[in-house]
Parts: sequence; C-alpha cells; structure tokens
Amino acid sequence: MPNSSRKLAAIVFTDIAGFTELSAHDELKSLKLLENQRRIFQPIVSEFGGQWLKEMGDGLLLSFESSLNAVRCAVELQMAARAVEGLALRIGIHQGPLVVGTFGSELRSDYTAIGPTVNMASRIEGACPPGEVLISGELCDLLPEDLAEDAGSFQLKGIDGERRLYRLV
Repeated sequence: MPNSSRKLAAIVFTDIAGFTELSAHDELKSLKLLENQRRIFQPIVSEFGGQWLKEMGDGLLLSFESSLNAVRCAVELQMAARAVEGLALRIGIHQGPLVVGTFGSELRSDYTAIGPTVNMASRIEGACPPGEVLISGELCDLLPEDLAEDAGSFQLKGIDGERRLYRLV
C-alpha cells in the first residue's frame, strides 16, 4: 500500500471497564468520562514518546517504538485513571511487527496500525481484569525481570492455543 510502512512497535490497547453499561444509563456522564480520559491521557502518552493512533469508542490504540516506554506509560495511565471516578481501565500490550499508515476509502481514511501484533494486543486487553496491565510473553522477555509476574495461561479470542500472559507489578 502506498501510504503505509512496516515497523516493529509495542502496541497498547486500553478499554474502560463497565463503559457500555454506563453509556446505556447516563450518556452525559459517559461523554464526560471520555473527555477526561483524552485530556488526562494525551499528555502522558506524549511524555513517553507514544503515538495516539485511534480512539474506538472508549478504547485507545497507542503505539510505542520502545517497549519499556509502553510499559511505563501503561503504569502511569493506570495510576492517573485511579484518580477519576468510573475510569477503571483494562490494558493489554504486545510487541511485534505491524503496518502503519492511512487506510480507508475516498470518503474516510484514518492513520492507524494493522496486523497480528495489533490483534494480539487487543485480545490481551480483553483478557485483562479492570485496573491491571497484562502483557504478552514476547514483550515480557524484553523487560527487566522484576517488572512483571506470571498471570497464567489464557485462551484468547481468535488465537489458537493458550497463551501465557504476564501482569505488570
């Protein structure tokens, strides 16, 4: 694709736990929560050299050239989220190759990332309990030993076999 390139990156997926229920019962409160998330998180992502690729409802797709910066940013996001009522985050992180660029049609195109690395980060986030950060084994192998602990084996949606995931401590 002419408007894309391949690169190695750490992908961070976030999701607000309970957001669907909140938005069904209190639309104004859910919109304020999204505004707060954006206002608070954008400077943190920038501080750690991250790229704010996309907002998907209440979820975020972030990219980092440094896996350590991705992990440090995720910890800061969780700490900031704890100070905001209703902002219980699930965060999943995976590192690998991906394609970044502008994808879409003539009517609408977005700068984003695609590929198995993005899909895996999304599936890890889906397995994550609120208030935690789960990372893949591939990412864990790149980090200092004291940053993560074994969270167990998980069957991730659309992924063959179980995957061992690690919890940031």
